This record gives sequence, structure tokens and C-alpha cells, in this order.
Amino acid sequence: MIRLTPIIAALIGVSPALADPLYCSTSFQGYRVCQDSHGYRSTEWNRDGMTIGQDNDGNHWSSWRWRDTTVTTISPPGR
Repeated sequence: MIRLTPIIAALIGVSPALADPLYCSTSFQGYRVCQDSHGYRSTEWNRDGMTIGQDNDGNHWSSWRWRDTTVTTISPPGR
């Protein structure tokens, strides 16, 4: 398992000092699942060169390479 607390904390706007550690694993189908001890869970997968993800807070994101740049979009929950 890999700890990605600073990366995910920056992605969702939480201070890494306040973030709970995330524990991640990758399934044999290629899905990357991360979770913490308080019930937060996120899932990422790759499709056509893009990384697509979602979490149980209703956030969605995607990331892909365009020329020499990584482009990331984040969609917060529609509340």
C-alpha cells in the first residue's frame, strides 16, 4: 500500500497536517482504491490515456497529458 496523503490533500484542499493518512491499493482490474480510517474512499482508473477518479464526497476528477503539460479537471459535488 502507498500513502498519498499530501497529494490527495492538495487535490481536495485539505492541509496535509490535518489530513488522515490514506492507504491505497490497486486491484487486478487496474482500479486504484484509497481510503482512510474515517470512511473516506476514492477510486481511480485509466481509460484512453486519461486517469479518471471519484470519491464518496461527490468529487470527480480527470487528468491527462497534452503536449508537455498535465491537465487536471476537478468537479466538486453539485450542492
